[in-house]
Amino acid sequence: MKFKYKIKRTLQTQPGVLEEKVTTYLIKNSYRITEKGPGYIIFIEDEFSDRRRARSDFHTRIGEGKFIFNNVINDETSVELIYLTSVSYYVVLVILACAFGVYTSTLIMPIVFSIALAMPILYRIFYLNSHVFNEIMEC
Repeated sequence: MKFKYKIKRTLQTQPGVLEEKVTTYLIKNSYRITEKGPGYIIFIEDEFSDRRRARSDFHTRIGEGKFIFNNVINDETSVELIYLTSVSYYVVLVILACAFGVYTSTLIMPIVFSIALAMPILYRIFYLNSHVFNEIMEC
């Protein structure tokens, strides 16, 4: 089960330069570009790369998605990042917490666990929304 999210930004750069920066960012961060066409780049996480993994990677990595470039004015480019976030692990944990709450006849614990388990997904969305394009422009 995957959750789809979109981020749109208008950046002060030309489309060709921005596509090069996005490609550099994806290669540098061990993503595999599956398809590249005029105005878009589709990528997935390269599971066979030799990059070091950490537990905090989940919160800072995109996973898989698509960049779409649109030329607004000569030096401005509108970029849309559509990415998919896997939520199946958290859904299973929430179901287990609810089943445990039903078994013990306490209704407050499933609510608390549901909120606690939703926090990593919300953090990921807010982190990517505020940092991913800054990291791309630094490449």
